[in-house]
This record gives sequence, C-alpha cells and structure tokens, in this order.
Amino acid sequence: MGDHYLMLVNTAIAFRLQDQDLTQFDKSPYDGLAVAFSYNYDTAPPPTPAVLDARIAHWKTITSKDIWPWVFANRIIGADDRELNPYTKDNTYFHRIKGADLEDKSGALSDFLSNWQNALHAARDSRVPGIVCDLEFYNYHKEYDIGELSRQSGKTPQELIPLLRNIGIRMADLAGAEYPDATLWFLFTGFGFQDHWTIENQRYDGVPTYIVMGMLDEIVKKQFPLKVVSGGEASLAYCHNSLQAFRDKIAARHAAFSNQLERYPGVLELGGTMALFSDRSAMRGWVKDDCGSSDAKSVEDLQPYLEHLLKTFRYNWIYASGDGNYNAFQPQSAPRFDAVIRQAQAMAFGPKVH
Repeated sequence: MGDHYLMLVNTAIAFRLQDQDLTQFDKSPYDGLAVAFSYNYDTAPPPTPAVLDARIAHWKTITSKDIWPWVFANRIIGADDRELNPYTKDNTYFHRIKGADLEDKSGALSDFLSNWQNALHAARDSRVPGIVCDLEFYNYHKEYDIGELSRQSGKTPQELIPLLRNIGIRMADLAGAEYPDATLWFLFTGFGFQDHWTIENQRYDGVPTYIVMGMLDEIVKKQFPLKVVSGGEASLAYCHNSLQAFRDKIAARHAAFSNQLERYPGVLELGGTMALFSDRSAMRGWVKDDCGSSDAKSVEDLQPYLEHLLKTFRYNWIYASGDGNYNAFQPQSAPRFDAVIRQAQAMAFGPKVH
C-alpha cells in the first residue's frame, strides 16, 4: 500500500452502488473504498467469489481505485429487543442465536466465515491490498461485555474465551490460505480497552478483542505474511474538541496499544481515522452529538486535523456520513471535501509528482 494510504468508508453497499457513484469517487483523492457485499444486517446466503469478482471487475472499468470487500462480524450476534433496533425486531435469523453463534449452532458462524473467505478470494483476484472487517455488534452492543455474553449464552467467561479465540484462529487460517499477503483492516480491535470489564474480581477484555488476539497469535504461529491494521474507531474516535486534544488522544492510544505492538511486531499496526462534516449548522444525529463541541466549524477548519492524521499514521480512513452532510458520491457535496483532503495531503506529503 505504499508509505500512506487513504480509504473512504461511507456505508457503500454493493447492491445500491451505482456507476455514477464510482464515477464521482474516481475524481476523489482517496486510494480505496470499502464496499459491503453482505451488509451488517444481511441474512441472505453469502455471495460467491464469482459474484464478487464480476461486480468488482465491472467497477474497475469505471474507477482505477481499490475496491475493498467489507465484512461484518454482526452476522454471528444474536438480537435483543431491548436494543429497540428496527433492523432486528422481526428477524428470525438473529433471534435464534443465543448471545453469539460461537459454535455454529445456527449456521451464522459458517455464513460469517464464508463471507470472510470469499472477500479474501475476491480481493486477491482483483489485486487490491486486502479486506475491511467491522467487529461492531450492531444487533446488541451490550455484548461487548463478556459478562453480558455469558448471561445470554449460558456459558462462563472462561468457556467463552477459547471459543472466541478459535474464531480468530479460523479467520487467520482462511486468510493464510486464500490471500497470505493481505492487509486485514479492522475498523477497531478493542486493544485500547483491555481489562475494561471486571467480573468476580477478574479483569476481562472486550469480546471482539479475544477474536483478534486468536487471529494474531495464529498469524505469528503459522508465520503468515499477513498485516493487521487496527483502525481506531473505538480507541481514537471520529471527532475531537481541539487539535491539541486530538494529539493527546493519539499519544494515549499509542501508550494503550504499546504491549500489543511489541507482542506482534511487523504484523499489527495502528491506523488512523476521523469523520469530516461540512458545517456545524448542518450536523445532525450522531455527528451533532459527537462533533458538536469541536472548535472546527467547517470542513475547512478540519484541515489541520487531517494533516496531523496523515502525518501520524500510514494507513487512514475517513468516515463520510450523511449526518455530517458529507456524501462522497454526490457532485454537489464531494468536491468541497476533496479539495480539503488534497490540500491536507499536499501539506503532509508535498505536492504530487505527475
């Protein structure tokens, strides 16, 4: 991926992606785009490598940029109606899962691993650097706590940890077989929140982190030439009140990850992220809640943040959300953001040589 790489994440879903979207995206300063072939609440059979290959091949006639297949671990998470989630309310697929389908009792784990394997196959075939993995538990966020997963599943935390690690082991083995040189770009890994939960005086990591640890240990054990990027969604976050607060957060994150970076040298690397918004007056939803106190009033004011991000991390992704009035596929919205990104890149790396 070179010395620096910038990915767009904007909830692009394959069946909704139009040719004109990629025509606009091709004009952008991004290097790649994350695309979900099986989205976060999808319960349809996993799309085959042939289907993925055909779609990416068509898109490559429109853009020269990388299309990264995007995989969601939410496939294995059971629904809980206390979340009041309209996407799972009447979903029998998710409701038949008790906690998480760690032993493949409902077939959801097989579906997730098929999505993972097929995404790697397609990434290799299309010669993009790798795949994106989202470990967010959209169905039931409280299950980041292994105590809650224990209550839901009927298994003790000590019984759950090897099951979680085994999923990561299987992910590593599939990656090693399908695309051993791949970059596995996780939007977050949870390492910044280790020992975050206490149960009966025992400290536990977040549930997704055990999956990642199993995967990393297997990569090291088998000496796979895989790279794992921890994207920063949780430990770095999307918005900050000031540039100094952003610098402080980056430093604190690096300290929190120091043990894991030493444990997995040459395999685990920190990536960076941030969200962009057009103007404070246009914020809504989560962007208003998370970014409303930022001293930046517009995307132009966010340029110094972006410069610092690009200088700090080799691999970065921008979250483009409608709640921030940023639609990277619309010619009415994208050029303003593209101009800020290009200016930040020029300040961080110097002008591009054509």
